[in-house]
Amino acid sequence: MNRKEFFKWTAAFIGGLALPIELRPVDFRLLKDLAAAGDDDALWQMVRDQFLLDPEWTYLNFGGLGACPLPVLNSIMEWTRSEERAPSAGHDEKEWWRAKEKLAALLGKNCSKEDIGLISGATEGVNVIINGLPLKRGDEVITSTHEHVAVNAGLLNRMQRDGIVIRLFDPDLKSGLGNVDRIARLINNRTRLILISHVTCTTGQRFPEKEISKLAREKGIWFALDGAQGPVCVPFDIVECGVDFYTASTHKWVMAPKRTGFLYVRQGLLDTLRPIVAGGYTTEKNDIGKGEMVLHPTAQRYEYGTQNDALFFALGKAVDFVETIGVDRIWQHNHALAERFYRGLKEIPGVEIMSPEEEAYRSPMISFRMKTHEYSKVNEHLSKDKLRVRSVGEGGLNCIRVSFHICNHDGDVTKILESLKKLAG
Repeated sequence: MNRKEFFKWTAAFIGGLALPIELRPVDFRLLKDLAAAGDDDALWQMVRDQFLLDPEWTYLNFGGLGACPLPVLNSIMEWTRSEERAPSAGHDEKEWWRAKEKLAALLGKNCSKEDIGLISGATEGVNVIINGLPLKRGDEVITSTHEHVAVNAGLLNRMQRDGIVIRLFDPDLKSGLGNVDRIARLINNRTRLILISHVTCTTGQRFPEKEISKLAREKGIWFALDGAQGPVCVPFDIVECGVDFYTASTHKWVMAPKRTGFLYVRQGLLDTLRPIVAGGYTTEKNDIGKGEMVLHPTAQRYEYGTQNDALFFALGKAVDFVETIGVDRIWQHNHALAERFYRGLKEIPGVEIMSPEEEAYRSPMISFRMKTHEYSKVNEHLSKDKLRVRSVGEGGLNCIRVSFHICNHDGDVTKILESLKKLAG
């Protein structure tokens, strides 16, 4: 669908006209029945039909920016229309907490909605963690050389302002558990925080979160994960992994609206992590005359001000969409595509795979570079074949990252492998 057709569709919706059948959001009961029946071909075709992605292009960059399926777009429009009919300074508390409850269930059986604050995304979340913890001049923070700019800029900002010290390690791509050793070697009596990706944006490497968490707990160090590439991308339980703080954007693998995300704080640490912005919803009570303020007793203390509620209510619909298909089933589908691509890359002359050697630490994001072609030229070539991927300059890797999600299928793997074979000659 092109841009003009999309706006015609939007206008038809707002005007209350009937939508063409191919553009109607799927009935979740039908989707659930197909998932239960085990008809994978029919299920994934129905899933793919729920996206407005340009059919002339093969989209392989959910790790960069996700696309919302029709049920989520429909939810945004419905809630927006409802709110525009009767604008309110506050949001519907019942719906707000319902979205948190759904998100908590997605993150693990022991996660509570009170542990989650709804925020704009992982960039805001990592900045709350970096600036909200009581770090002093000379305190050290360990991170990797493969982090997103949000982590790097946040840490450098606090370093320049308050004099914290940043310690770096290069991820071990041969041994996943080798990363625990590399972190351990950097720990000293001034180390206060370990802040790394759950799954790196560079090579799609999953760090061994449970083992790092155990190390951090033993050393009395806070452990935080940038989970921008975590939820739905890889299976995990946020409580069982033992992390103290976890933040993610839900506009990637969860397929929720842009500018939605969350911050998770392990129970018992709310008073350790101070909000960096305070406003309406942050406090349980406040009295400027008496100079008194009591923060909200849940992770709501990290929320503030007027929100675009429609986005977060639609986040709840995105979670419904994911849960109807099944997180494990999504993982199996995405992982199978990525692994076929990984194996196919090994057969192409001149390709150097940058993703981890151990399958257990790989994700549906696979990165590579070509010894005979500069990475920007590889991206240009793939673009000519209408393949949308991401160039990775972080960490000086200068490679290409390919992400596989539920709107992709086996033919997409074949298409990009054939394009790379053509480039390799």
